[in-house]
Amino acid sequence: MPNPTGKNSQGKKEYPPDDVLEASLRKYVTRGLSQNDKLKRLVDDHHLSIGLSKLNQLERKFNIPSLRRCAPSVDIVRQAVVDEVDKDVAQRNGPAFVTGKLRLMGIMTPRDTVRKIMHEYYPEGFDVRFPGKVRPKIPRGTLTAIGPYHEVSADGHEKIAQQALKMGEVGISIYGWKDKWSSAALWVVAVPDCRSAGAIGHLYLDFIERIGGIPLQITVDKGSETGWQCAIQYALREVFAPDVDEDTYPPFVALKSVHNVAIEGFWHWLRQGTGLSLKEILLRGKTEQLFSPSVGLHKDLFNWIFPPLVQVALDDFCTAWNHHHIRQQPDKDMPSDHVPIDALEHPQYLAGLDCRIPIPAEVIGHLREFLTEQVGPREAYLQWVTEEFSQRAHEVHTSLRMPTITLENAWDIFVKMSDAMS
Repeated sequence: MPNPTGKNSQGKKEYPPDDVLEASLRKYVTRGLSQNDKLKRLVDDHHLSIGLSKLNQLERKFNIPSLRRCAPSVDIVRQAVVDEVDKDVAQRNGPAFVTGKLRLMGIMTPRDTVRKIMHEYYPEGFDVRFPGKVRPKIPRGTLTAIGPYHEVSADGHEKIAQQALKMGEVGISIYGWKDKWSSAALWVVAVPDCRSAGAIGHLYLDFIERIGGIPLQITVDKGSETGWQCAIQYALREVFAPDVDEDTYPPFVALKSVHNVAIEGFWHWLRQGTGLSLKEILLRGKTEQLFSPSVGLHKDLFNWIFPPLVQVALDDFCTAWNHHHIRQQPDKDMPSDHVPIDALEHPQYLAGLDCRIPIPAEVIGHLREFLTEQVGPREAYLQWVTEEFSQRAHEVHTSLRMPTITLENAWDIFVKMSDAMS
């Protein structure tokens, strides 16, 4: 043999533990990465340089799903598609969205297969999603950014808030931050009131903790609720990035709502993807006369049951959004033909620069104390019910041996718990 030792010029490979390597390979699959992109991510994530043959061998070893390997049966795919579309009461999610949701569950199947199943079981949905059925879009110009966290758009969404539901004093506002360059949804959260400056100030500190720093620029709509977010952003930019020119890279920009397109467009997809279904589910309490605004218990019970369910739905949508493949747009100045979460974590492959400015944890703690002194504690703005009511509701739910609460059974459980707690 020309090489009896089996050694080569590449040297011995240092592989991570099997559980770590398997988790990474499964993560790459959920993002829909190509085999070549997986090899690059292995180098970045684990300093492991291997070839396509070894990658295929590892994927077979760990039983990593693909369109050709470990393909589920037609019956399993059909049931998974039906289960997913059944959650979309408004029938606004198309085959591409559903295919992405299945991929997150480890079910690899071609989009054409999903489309055929949806045509068979839910043909009316295609009429609902026909382009002529939706409102025309506002003409847009060219968007630019130099990398993730260069410009992060923040905004509130009130399509299931108090004024939209008209169910008395109950409603669920939404506030979110979205990265312009990668198109990744950084955080979308259900809040009691997205027009409260104190609430958004505390949420912004939460956001800084989540991403480990501040973006170079925050872009918002013109509204009084952004006051503390603006003050915090300016103060931290001045202290931790004093050399960045504010004229070229402003810390904070306020625009008209229709011009804050990076996140306004996202609200459209959120509303189409899950918002319409959420609103129909919440309105069941009014249309079926299950909820009475005049009953004080009903408000607290609504706030105990539904905001956590809405948050789960928001998290699921953001996960699906961050893992979906954005189509190729040759004229776009920013990335296209990419997966948002992968672009956010690996901007170097798309000629991007991570613009995040690190902020020490102790500084965020001091700011939290200062904000609490100025406007009050975080719980005063972001707590849905009192600790006493939450404990009581948990006890009743347990004593009645109720199942885990979901959006599908929430109103049934609401009625039973209301009767027991009255």
